[in-house]
Amino acid sequence: MSHAPTMGNRLEDQDREELLLTARSLLAEAQSLSTRIAAVNEIATAINRTLDIDLIFRVVGKQAKWLLDFEHCSICLHSTNSCTTLFGKPINLDITSLPENGPIKKAVKTAQPQLIHEGFGAGVLSNYASQIIIPLASEGQVLGTIIFATTKPHSYNQEDVRIGYLLALQVSSAIRNAERFQEINKLYAELDAEKHKSDKLLLNVLPVDIANELKINGRVEPVHYDNVSVLFTDFKGFTQLAEKMTPRELVDELDCCFSYFDQVVDKYGLEKLKTIGDSYMCASGIPKPSPTHALQAVYAALEILQFMELRKLHKVYEKTPYWDIRIGIHSGPLLAGVIGNKKFAYDVWGDTVNTASRMESSGVPGNVNISHTTFELVKDVFDCEYRGKVSAKNKGELDMYLVRELK
Repeated sequence: MSHAPTMGNRLEDQDREELLLTARSLLAEAQSLSTRIAAVNEIATAINRTLDIDLIFRVVGKQAKWLLDFEHCSICLHSTNSCTTLFGKPINLDITSLPENGPIKKAVKTAQPQLIHEGFGAGVLSNYASQIIIPLASEGQVLGTIIFATTKPHSYNQEDVRIGYLLALQVSSAIRNAERFQEINKLYAELDAEKHKSDKLLLNVLPVDIANELKINGRVEPVHYDNVSVLFTDFKGFTQLAEKMTPRELVDELDCCFSYFDQVVDKYGLEKLKTIGDSYMCASGIPKPSPTHALQAVYAALEILQFMELRKLHKVYEKTPYWDIRIGIHSGPLLAGVIGNKKFAYDVWGDTVNTASRMESSGVPGNVNISHTTFELVKDVFDCEYRGKVSAKNKGELDMYLVRELK
């Protein structure tokens, strides 16, 4: 005997069906949310692998699209006061010009997401009916905002806001790390630039090898050299002519001459040592020994002499005072090293230095005056005239030669 279903049974079956549908709906929503959260984690993993802000932006713009189904996505940063479009039509948005009561500024001030359902946007964003504007915050500081937008009204809900917020947390952390990396790189670049300046200044007063030894060891060991040629120059009547010149004219003239001497010294591989007043001192064969040190010194001396002769002709034509130059060279052993601990100086010591100085001070102006030792080293290349014995202070009688020309 069958029984017809009662009203109560029908209602009970209907309730069960509704509960089942609700359960299925909740399960689908939970699965969808779980899938979206997993996607956020995947994006987080990708953007935290890099410290390049541009790459972070590209990853977010590409991989976050299906999470919120946006037509436009952009990030606005306070550090640049501008917005970068990650997806969709590019916008030109200056953060400083935004209205204080607008959603972007409000998101920044309150540090709270802003959900727009229907067409209330700032300027270039007004075409997008639905927007989610989420602050990018890290360590209690708002770095900017991330904007998701679409032209469809009422496209976003609170769940979308929560997903966007989770994504914003990861983006904020990645941006902060990238900005810190940029700051560190900038500091390293500044330190490297300062080091380059310091090295350049050091190389202006010390030879390269000597400067490197000083940087590595903190000091430079004195070195004895068996064969070096030392060259001195000075200007005859310098003091008298200097008194007729203004300070600026005097400095400019010395700078013109010594700057050219520097070029010649570099050209022939000599090492400039110092200038004192109108005296210029350099040496050949240090810090790297050279078997042709004497020839290099004489070549340099002749070119310096030629420059001064041409300058003399120019001065005579202009009817302005000129200097005659004396040049002296002597070859022999010496000791070289660095002195000082604040203002470093590469210098040389020994009888060779003293004799070279006497060759210059006792020399004939407008000539390259060399000692007998130097003459023996260059006589096969240069024609030289024996001047005779010359009395030199504290040195007695010294044989001196005048270099005339190449053979």
